[in-house]
Amino acid sequence: MGIKLSSEDIGLINLFEAVTHAGVKDCMIDSKKEKIMFVVNEGQMGIAIGKNGVNIKNLQLKINKRLEIVEYSSDPIKFLFNIFRPIKISDAYISEKSDGKKILHASFSKDKLGMLRAKMKVARELMPKYFDFDELVFQ
Repeated sequence: MGIKLSSEDIGLINLFEAVTHAGVKDCMIDSKKEKIMFVVNEGQMGIAIGKNGVNIKNLQLKINKRLEIVEYSSDPIKFLFNIFRPIKISDAYISEKSDGKKILHASFSKDKLGMLRAKMKVARELMPKYFDFDELVFQ
């Protein structure tokens, strides 16, 4: 568990914070380098976006990439909901096996399968950085 940032990530975070004045916990660049996801500090989503999305528009022009912003939460279930937004999670809970392994479960309606798969990939990368789960189960 932990966050490792490259020098490219740090540079993008610095630019994001300079443009938006919101604090950033993490930055992820997709494998095709077409989209960048920023995890902003809890309660700073509005600051990051700016009035009428002005901060995001300005940042997208500067870096010429699509952006996605996720608000961090110290509550793992709420953070999971934030990652999957706008997809609705119908149920999410944490269970523990008899051997002490913690599992995070989430269920969805299957109406947006393509977007759902992409969000699952992001969740599998982000959740272990912040929370100690042995497994993520999506249904």
